[in-house]
Amino acid sequence: VSAGAVGSPHLLMVSGIGPAQHLTQHGIPVVVDLPGVGSNLQDHPSIFGLTWTVKPGSGVNLFNLVSPVHIKNYLNNRQGPLTSPLGVEANAWSLAEVGDPYWPDLQYLFISGTPALDDGLFITDIIGFRRDFFHRYFGPIKGQQGFNIGPMLTRPKSRGTVRLRSRNPRDPPLIDPNFLSHPDDVTTFIRGIKFSLAIGNTSALKIDHEAKFYDTVLPGCEKEVYGSDSYWACFTRHMAQTTFHPAGTCKMAPPSDPYGVVDHTLKLRGVSGVRVVDASIMPQIVSGNLNAPTIMVGERAADLIKQDWGISI
Repeated sequence: VSAGAVGSPHLLMVSGIGPAQHLTQHGIPVVVDLPGVGSNLQDHPSIFGLTWTVKPGSGVNLFNLVSPVHIKNYLNNRQGPLTSPLGVEANAWSLAEVGDPYWPDLQYLFISGTPALDDGLFITDIIGFRRDFFHRYFGPIKGQQGFNIGPMLTRPKSRGTVRLRSRNPRDPPLIDPNFLSHPDDVTTFIRGIKFSLAIGNTSALKIDHEAKFYDTVLPGCEKEVYGSDSYWACFTRHMAQTTFHPAGTCKMAPPSDPYGVVDHTLKLRGVSGVRVVDASIMPQIVSGNLNAPTIMVGERAADLIKQDWGISI
C-alpha cells in the first residue's frame, strides 16, 4: 500500500482495517482493530504572508516574468528570471531554543515574490486565501515586486486525523490537521516570525533592494498591539496553513505501542502479505521536506521485500 499519508489510511479503513468503533459507525466489517490507522497526522504548517516590497528589478511579478524580453532571453541564451523556479528558491533552518539543540524546529522558505505577484489570479486559491480577504489585505501591493519569508514548523507538536466520510471508497476522507492545537506550536511560530523579520529587515536588503516590510495590520487582529507577541499569535492563527507535507497516519512502532500500525519491516499488524510504504509510516515527521526521506522509505522497503524472497541486495 503506497497511497500517501491520506490515501493509505483511507484505503485501509474502507477495507476493514482501522479503529473498530469508527469502522462500525460506517457499517464496515472489522477485519483488524488498529486504532492507530488515520491517527497521528502530522504536517509542516507554514505562514505565507510575511512580505516585503522592493525596488523594480529586484524581484518579480507574474506579468513582468513572462514579458517578451525575458522569454526571448531564456529561449536564446538560457538566461534571465525564467531560469529560476517560481516557488521556494532558498531554505534555511534554525535550531530549537529548548529541547535537543541539534534538531531544527523552524525552516524558512524564501520566495522572490509576494502573495500578490499575480494580482490574485491563481495564488490566492492555491494558498487557500479567501478572495475577499486577499483583496482587502494584499490589494495595495498587487503587481509590486517583493519577496516573502515563510517560517515553517519542522517539529510540530499538534496531531490530527484522517477519518472516513462514508464507507464509499470514492468519497474523499475527512482530514483534520488540527493545526496549532498545541500551544507550543504558536510560541514557536512567533519566534520564527521575529527571526524572519530580522532577516528581511537587514541593512543589505534595505540598502541594496529598498526592501520595506508590508506592515499593514492583518484583518481580524486589529485589537492586538501591533508587533506584540499577542499580535503575532493572532497573525499565526489566521495565516498558518499546510505546506502539503502530510505524514504519520500509519506509524511504525513496536508492539508495545497500541497506536502502531506497521512493524520495523513496514508489515501491517494483524494481516499477512501487506506492507505500507510511504510517508504515513513515519512515527514523527522529519525536520524538513518529505520528498527525499519518502524515497528512502521506498528504497528500504524494496530491500526488505528482496530479503523476504531470498534475493541478494
